Amino acid sequence: MNTMLYVFNSLKIPLSAHKTVGPSTSLEYLGIILDSVHMIAKLPDEKLVRIKDILNSYLNRRSCTKREILSLLGHLNYACKVIIPGISFVSYLLTLAHSVKELYHHVTITKGCRDDMAMWFKEARGDNVINASDFHLFTDASSTIGYGGYFRKSWFQGIWPDDFIRPDEESFSMAYLELYPIVISAILWGHEWSTKRILFDCDNMSSVYIINKGRSKCNVIMNLVRRLTWCAAKFNCVVHAAHVPGKENNIADALSGYQMKWFRQLAPAALPNPCTCPPHSEILRS
Repeated sequence: MNTMLYVFNSLKIPLSAHKTVGPSTSLEYLGIILDSVHMIAKLPDEKLVRIKDILNSYLNRRSCTKREILSLLGHLNYACKVIIPGISFVSYLLTLAHSVKELYHHVTITKGCRDDMAMWFKEARGDNVINASDFHLFTDASSTIGYGGYFRKSWFQGIWPDDFIRPDEESFSMAYLELYPIVISAILWGHEWSTKRILFDCDNMSSVYIINKGRSKCNVIMNLVRRLTWCAAKFNCVVHAAHVPGKENNIADALSGYQMKWFRQLAPAALPNPCTCPPHSEILRS
């Protein structure tokens, strides 16, 4: 720090005294506190209090103007820089804001909007992991047989119910089917992911895009995205996805196709028995 100040002074580069802080392991930069000891980024307490006060003021209201909704979204989008899972809980508010044209027009606050705001109010701790060891997790879904997932010797698999596969419906697209085992893995193993970054290796590009963006135009798919995001918020982890060719996703592919002999050859260290998959109602629970 002294060397830097000396160089700046030698070059006659002015520094603002009230903005010069350090050396320190915790600094506020662009309104976000960066902590190099705990490796977290967090919002200052006063910003968190302001966001919660604004959210609280909306929870008991029946309507508001488009201008007010956009103002709320501005605060939440800023908070998303730190509270990364929050991006999945603004879709209802965005839809509501775009339902009218003029800023002074009133809109009715829907149950979906209240649920989003309640999630923000309850879970906005104001911090999230910014750097930690990555965990790789492999999942796969077969459109005709079932699904499976593998994580550090643990694994699960399941068969689609007879009435579950409906290729003609958007809600049962491959993106939906691929997201299904990913949500199961978060429910089963999320407690092991605290303060970690989890990389889902997936061979479906649509699913990768949806996970990384945190949103989907399909409401049924959004049910899965919200469940995944809720797990990430609950266990304080960051989830993202990367596309891998199907030929490189062999372990999960063997599980989804119930090719157990092949699976044992590919993962000889895997545990003898699978994890028990949660029921469908648990996977889609709000």
